[in-house]
Amino acid sequence: MEWARRTVRDFWATESPGLAARLAGTLLTPAELSFRAAVAMRNAWYDKRRSPPTPVPVVSVGNLTVGGTGKTPVVRWLAEWLQRTGARPAIVTRGYGRDELALYRRWFGEHAVLGDRDRRACVRVAADRGYTVVVLDDGFQQRRLARTLDIVLVAAEDPIRPRMLPRGPYRESPASARRAAAVLLTLRTPQRRRAAAWRDRLSRAAPGVPLLDLEIRMGGWTDLGGAPAAPPSGDVLAVCAIARPGPFFSGLGALLPGAHIEHLAYADHHEYTFRDVSALLQRLGRRAVVCTAKDAVKLAAFPELAGRCVVAGFDVVGDPAAPLRRALAEVVER
Repeated sequence: MEWARRTVRDFWATESPGLAARLAGTLLTPAELSFRAAVAMRNAWYDKRRSPPTPVPVVSVGNLTVGGTGKTPVVRWLAEWLQRTGARPAIVTRGYGRDELALYRRWFGEHAVLGDRDRRACVRVAADRGYTVVVLDDGFQQRRLARTLDIVLVAAEDPIRPRMLPRGPYRESPASARRAAAVLLTLRTPQRRRAAAWRDRLSRAAPGVPLLDLEIRMGGWTDLGGAPAAPPSGDVLAVCAIARPGPFFSGLGALLPGAHIEHLAYADHHEYTFRDVSALLQRLGRRAVVCTAKDAVKLAAFPELAGRCVVAGFDVVGDPAAPLRRALAEVVER
């Protein structure tokens, strides 16, 4: 299963496919066309209808692809900025994967985070609890729920060619970003050429929609419980179960120059087992384990790793840029 998921991920990321990838793409084209048609019909249906109003404003953070654009640190960044303005934000998510719910609750508390497939019910509960605004995780395709503000994330490392499911990772085409109030181009590694290509592509696909660069910087070492920790010394074993492990591994290389870093990637939202942790400890030797915050909330259940594992965080740099800040201020005023 892990091998199959890695194969699919690598196939989706291929910009210049070889013969085998081209053949697979040809075989998947009919399914992709069917998916495109279904998405187009669904969007046309919602374009003609207005969703029922919500009791509090909803700020949606979503993307065009299947994971890996930095939604989790951006949701945290927006919620913390809203808190500083005096608002009381709640986080609403589908709750797919125990890691995201646990991580948001670590940051904002149990009471402020709601996870369920019925996002509209979650918004009502948040309003009943006294929260004044909801930040909706992964909400761009949730059109049954009215949003006050739609923010779309595009990662600089996303494939420029928008191949849609199952032939590629796209859930919607870049033209769908026209529905957004702002598009944030997330930059986690030096991607100047790709960022420039994406700016050109998005300016043509969604003219008039503010397009803003957003740097997500790696750092801020903690232990598995979230307390500040010293960075690891010497060689490390880097472990993650996230949608796009590449930026994590390359970011570690920049943070730990000279260290030999062994990479170990599991499927997104992988639930670690005792067998996984036993295998980690056997190959670890005297090295430290380095993981992401999403992995930490799951690995913290294994006391064998206490003191052997440090967490590298991802943080958004700076405050919202002027166009987004004005839009968020209007949300707060409501």
